[in-house]
Amino acid sequence: MAPATGRLSDILAALAQPADGVVTLGEFVDAVGERSFGALLAVLAVPNMVAGIVPGLSMILGLPLVLLSLQLVVAARRPWLPRRLARIVIRRRDLGRIVARIDPRLRAVERALRPRLEFLTAPWAERLIGLGCFGLSLLVLLPIPLSNGVPSVGILCFGLALLERDGIFAIAGTGVLALCWFAYGGVAATIGVAAGHFFGA
Repeated sequence: MAPATGRLSDILAALAQPADGVVTLGEFVDAVGERSFGALLAVLAVPNMVAGIVPGLSMILGLPLVLLSLQLVVAARRPWLPRRLARIVIRRRDLGRIVARIDPRLRAVERALRPRLEFLTAPWAERLIGLGCFGLSLLVLLPIPLSNGVPSVGILCFGLALLERDGIFAIAGTGVLALCWFAYGGVAATIGVAAGHFFGA
């Protein structure tokens, strides 16, 4: 698949066509040219915002978000996924349902994007954004009811901030991060402690 040059909404719409068949995570990477962490984080965040309509989707897309966030923290030059993850498939029909549901809102958000407060997306800030996305992606993975959508909105904000060098969206992503850890942090810590006791027993 040739790298897409349009906006995120156009990339998602292209990946959802034709309605039959499947798309791999590797094709997600190819669709954004393997150059933009921002585009890839945003592409993977969007399906997680409505993951409830496709059971198990948060587990499929949550782990790649964790890995990509960590790569951003260490200032990797380009996104990379292990071959086994790159081969994970999503049915285009399911992706089409997600795109149909989110497309009007996503296009409205895209119209608001523009370069501003660019120091908040400078290389030093990208590492902090990576840390923020890492924290949010952990919440996507945790088995907490209704905890996928809001963290995914934060990852989308960070991804779009990097994609368009829009510091306002970086601030929005930080706000979502604070809200999520205020709301879910205690639950996440409890699950982590319980898991530690279980595996340490």
